[in-house]
Amino acid sequence: MRATCSAAFRCPPAAGGVSIAVRFSKDTAWVGEQVELVTAAWFPRELRDRLRRPPTLRGPSLSGLWSVQSQSLPILVETRRARGEVYDLFVMHQTIFPFGPGRIVSPPALLSYAVPASASYFAPEERKSLTSRTATLQVRPIPAAVATLVAGGPTTRNLRLVWRGPPDGLRAGTPAQVELVANGTGNVTLWPTPSIAWPSGLRVYPERTEERTTIIAGDRGGEKRFRFTIVADSEGVVTLPAVRYPTFDPSTVSVRVVAASAFALPVFTSAGRTGDRTPLAVTGEEEIPLATQVVRTKAAMWVALVTPGVLLALWWRRRRPRAAIAVVQPIGDPERELYRLLGTPIEASSDRVVAALRHRGVPRPEAEQIRRWLAATGRRRYGPVGGAAPEPPAAVSAVLSRLRRATTLLVLCFVAAAPLVGQATDPVSRYRAGDFRGAARRFEAQTIAEPRAAGSWRDLGSARWQAGDDVGAVAAWWRALSLAPRDKVARQAWRDASTLPASMQRLVPTIPVSRDECVLLAVLGVAVSWLLGRSGRRRRAARVVLLVSLSCGALALFRWRREVAPVALVREAIALRVSPHPAAPALAQASAWALVEVEKRDGKWLLVATPEGGRGWLPEEAIAPLATLD
Repeated sequence: MRATCSAAFRCPPAAGGVSIAVRFSKDTAWVGEQVELVTAAWFPRELRDRLRRPPTLRGPSLSGLWSVQSQSLPILVETRRARGEVYDLFVMHQTIFPFGPGRIVSPPALLSYAVPASASYFAPEERKSLTSRTATLQVRPIPAAVATLVAGGPTTRNLRLVWRGPPDGLRAGTPAQVELVANGTGNVTLWPTPSIAWPSGLRVYPERTEERTTIIAGDRGGEKRFRFTIVADSEGVVTLPAVRYPTFDPSTVSVRVVAASAFALPVFTSAGRTGDRTPLAVTGEEEIPLATQVVRTKAAMWVALVTPGVLLALWWRRRRPRAAIAVVQPIGDPERELYRLLGTPIEASSDRVVAALRHRGVPRPEAEQIRRWLAATGRRRYGPVGGAAPEPPAAVSAVLSRLRRATTLLVLCFVAAAPLVGQATDPVSRYRAGDFRGAARRFEAQTIAEPRAAGSWRDLGSARWQAGDDVGAVAAWWRALSLAPRDKVARQAWRDASTLPASMQRLVPTIPVSRDECVLLAVLGVAVSWLLGRSGRRRRAARVVLLVSLSCGALALFRWRREVAPVALVREAIALRVSPHPAAPALAQASAWALVEVEKRDGKWLLVATPEGGRGWLPEEAIAPLATLD
């Protein structure tokens, strides 16, 4: 880089001057080939020492191509003495990969600085700026004959392709992960997924592709792993097919077909946990309990803060003589309200209104009364003889109330069904196909997105149980039973877990009422006791209801403290470390199924305390939390 910059960018022609220039690393390039765009500025040392702030160098911004900025600030690459002055060369560059043929013109770069008028700190500054000339790059298209053979393949050099699979082979019906690894020089991000002809008897699920970029001698390259989860249906031998990957080599302007040899994997009889366990039913639905939807919202929090003050104010309010309650007509025009609820225009005929009422389930006699009333209203409004407005019949108020209830019920049904719309069935299909680990990963993503969903926690426990993660399954079922204690599927799964230690059985909630339901019962009980106490004749019943409400509140507080406690289950026996590092010395040993208390987090490591008094660090993946850990 230094030799290239020194040769391409010359010192300013005038002594003490400043210069800026933009250059492409080459004049012509092929589509997809790596090109460097370099911005360089010569700055006199004497002038730079006088500045109060360092100069600002802004490189050109290009569009319509793939680019990456190598560094955000210019770096000093060379110092040269010329004509009695010392000059510093500052450079910043970006790597680009053109997408299509044509002529790319780089916008000018900008160099800005402010020169003080004198050595005084309070002296004014003279702002100056300097722009460079534009630079041009000609991008050549891949030759037609070569482009036909490449068929959308990447532009790369020295690419290698190889299969990698589990060294111990596969188990029939058990998911395993294989990967096709591509390694070479070029833009790793733009390498497409190869076309693979998978053999029959093999279920394949694409996984997330991983990239690792490296720079060797200025050329970008790296490794890309195309990962797949496969499930063999029967024992025998599964051969991963040979893969042909055509690429364009810009150094030879030719097609280079990279091939991965076929890879044979033995498939043994299933000895996993899924063979002797009956798969539990999963639904893939969130199933947020109604009490949880009501309690765990921001609106409920504000109601909880405001309600005690309102009740206290009403309780201490002085009683005043009440005036007789006058029966008044509802505010608003009943005719317009009827048209609005039916969704018909004002100018609609009375027969059309009757048809709409009959469609909504209104009996014919009531509909005929409303039709006659509407006809009389129309004659008074548009007829030659005026008069008082006809009184609406009693059927109008009944019909309006019925229509309002129907509209409210429709809105509530839509709100309740909205969270279930668009839920992905991918984890369910993976679970039913036998990919229990993949299903567990997706169910876990659902619980992270919506921690209140008892159904997602229950399904996560079922997937973990079938995958052999007994501790993780118990933790997920515990979260599900905390939200929905009467969930029959989760309780049955907990009872059928024969490998559970006796100490774990006490974790399951025994009271079939959730914390949120206790909160609702407490709030409703307080309201009912207040209403009973106001009547003056049922104060004994009010005291009983208030006592029950306080008991529900105490139970909710107890359940809340238990559910938010930062505790977790240890998946397997593991050593507790002195510090959050795998090479740190061991302090103590944490046994499997141990219930530990999480005290602190440091990245992916947690400081825990065991019931035996041990204390140390362990990795996050070694535990299954029973609460959300901060």
